[in-house]
Amino acid sequence: MQKGIWKFGGAFLLMAAALGAQDGVGAGTYKGQWSGGSGGGAIQITFRADAKGALIPEVGVTVDGQSVDCKVRSYKIDGAKFSFVSEFDNDGDIIRANVEATVKGKTLTGTFQASNSDGVVDSGTWKATAP
Repeated sequence: MQKGIWKFGGAFLLMAAALGAQDGVGAGTYKGQWSGGSGGGAIQITFRADAKGALIPEVGVTVDGQSVDCKVRSYKIDGAKFSFVSEFDNDGDIIRANVEATVKGKTLTGTFQASNSDGVVDSGTWKATAP
């Protein structure tokens, strides 16, 4: 009887861990679209594991049809939620984007607010999916 309880308990913990992992950020590339008051474009976020296993985001977007590499300045991953701050140069104007998102399965959905030294220049939503 004791072995049966331990087997059931172990199986339950494995199942709970697997279900919990479904809605967490995972390593890989997520591609999608962003949309804001100034227009829209493509977004790509790649999460890579560092030597310690921590996920590091790399972000790229298109603005006015041009590819833009963003420098991630800070990020936080907390289970199914994550946020990051990134910057990019838009013809000499440094744009800082504050991004928040949630994960459901292989889909990230979120919001952003972009600003420069004069204040908020755009805000909107985005969605990206891993293959």
